[in-house]
Amino acid sequence: MNTKTKHPSWVRHLDGIADELMRLSIICKLRLKDPGVIDRILKNDESVCGSPNPAGFRKLRGLVVATYSSLNLAIDRIGPEETKMITDAIIERLDRLRSIGGTAGPDSAGSTRHTAD
Repeated sequence: MNTKTKHPSWVRHLDGIADELMRLSIICKLRLKDPGVIDRILKNDESVCGSPNPAGFRKLRGLVVATYSSLNLAIDRIGPEETKMITDAIIERLDRLRSIGGTAGPDSAGSTRHTAD
């Protein structure tokens, strides 16, 4: 993914979180973008998983909570527009990857290197 930004460290940070969220969602057999899934995760409802995986669910839930903190910090530090641009690019990359049945990681769907202005 190539995202032009003045904040490549935020791109790397948020991209890493997104990759791990995707990996854990695959392990837990759920789709984070499905309606109500995030709420059920935050409410500690393990039955949202397609198959039982208590350890995976705990990690996923912890990362979902941490994601909100990271996004709020990014908004405070680099602004809502820049944060949205970064997250939109990440979501587009992960949607494309998921549609072809791939997994997240630095070697999947091309380079995860980012360029600055």
